[in-house]
Amino acid sequence: MMQKKISAIVTLLVIILFLVNHSWGAGFALYENSARGGAICGAFAARADDPSALFYNPSGITQLQGRQISNGLNTYTGIVEINYPGGRESVEDKTWVVPNFYLSQQMTDNIWLGIGAFAPYGLGNKYREDWYGRYNMYHAEIACVEVNPNIAYKFSDSLSFAFGLSTQHFSILSKRKVGLQNVVIEDLVTNKNFTLENAKLTYINQFAEYFDTLPDIDQEVSVNKFAYRFNISFRFALNDKISIGANYRSKVSYTLSGDAKYKQLPQKHPLFPQLDSPVNDMNIFFQDADLKVDISLPDIYAFGFAYAVNDKLTVEADIVHTQWSRYDKLIYHFQNGIGDAVDRANWSNVNCYRLGAEYQVNESLTARFGYLLDESPLDDNYIDFALPGNERHLFTTGFGFKYNKFIIDGYYGLVICLDRDNKENLNKNAFIDYEWQHRKSYTHHLGFNATYVF
Repeated sequence: MMQKKISAIVTLLVIILFLVNHSWGAGFALYENSARGGAICGAFAARADDPSALFYNPSGITQLQGRQISNGLNTYTGIVEINYPGGRESVEDKTWVVPNFYLSQQMTDNIWLGIGAFAPYGLGNKYREDWYGRYNMYHAEIACVEVNPNIAYKFSDSLSFAFGLSTQHFSILSKRKVGLQNVVIEDLVTNKNFTLENAKLTYINQFAEYFDTLPDIDQEVSVNKFAYRFNISFRFALNDKISIGANYRSKVSYTLSGDAKYKQLPQKHPLFPQLDSPVNDMNIFFQDADLKVDISLPDIYAFGFAYAVNDKLTVEADIVHTQWSRYDKLIYHFQNGIGDAVDRANWSNVNCYRLGAEYQVNESLTARFGYLLDESPLDDNYIDFALPGNERHLFTTGFGFKYNKFIIDGYYGLVICLDRDNKENLNKNAFIDYEWQHRKSYTHHLGFNATYVF
């Protein structure tokens, strides 16, 4: 009987893993990994009293009796508008779905076990293939799946600690265009010692007549890998009204593996035999090849303070510190003529400030509200259209409904992203030097969770 239960749980986790691995978030860091947590903007590190505590503060599961299971999903639908010299572009409108799963089990009066499957990071943006920023990217997807078992120990009615180890799978799909003009000019400057002005004139005089009639080379990069990290947390109830909690999740360093594929490479033309040599060089240079990408993900520290105003109303304030300075660049190791290449990010460490409130309407119904201010780690000197965002404000509302052993949670959130202006591009790998403006960005969040208390 026990083997059947374990087999069923493992099977369910595999299904969840598959679903998450084929879902993409609307931002790099995803805070909304349960409907209850989403409804209060993730201000849940101090209360942490349902199975989704396994994401927000695993030590909180010592408040849960017996066995509890929670399963849910969050959806993201957003709009991003970018202005550039001579035009305007909008990200393709799409809804992204991110599931979650949590299981907690009380083993003794002092020991609890739990396991969560969630998506701590995710991103998805898609533009037209011929848009102005296509040499930086026209399609980007980042997915991260994490399966996180924890053990929690209750030292007293007031104090609990938890420790966990995670298996994390991270993947990147990136598509961009490579302009023939950019390839020729960079080759003349880098390998032939031309000045930039002379290289541009040489291109116009010798290459433009044929190459300007051809489409851009299409590059698709797909890489992924498993890695591991740990987390440690505590929760302390000072009295019946005040509780505090903290959760730390460690950094992760990846060397992702995959491949780079190319389409629309130039071909020889009988009317332009003088270009046979550069055409040959391009076909050798941009061969399909294996690829490795070095990327570092941040340490994350969460701290929460909760206060029960009365029997019905509880408020909480959290701060989450993310060390995004670890994400300073992506280093590509192409096994073709490109060799090593770098996309610089130069991100900064930031804080996320969260406020949440829960009001017990009656024994069955709870109303929830939240606000979040998320600082931007981005450096305006580097263009990255995969994430053209800025400081974010999130406003949420939601509910919890209890019926016998079932609990249904739901929420809605609206993200407003502030305007952002880029004055220059120091990321020379992108072949883009123009100014651009990030405008009119907002995202709608919708999430539901179903929890069963055995």
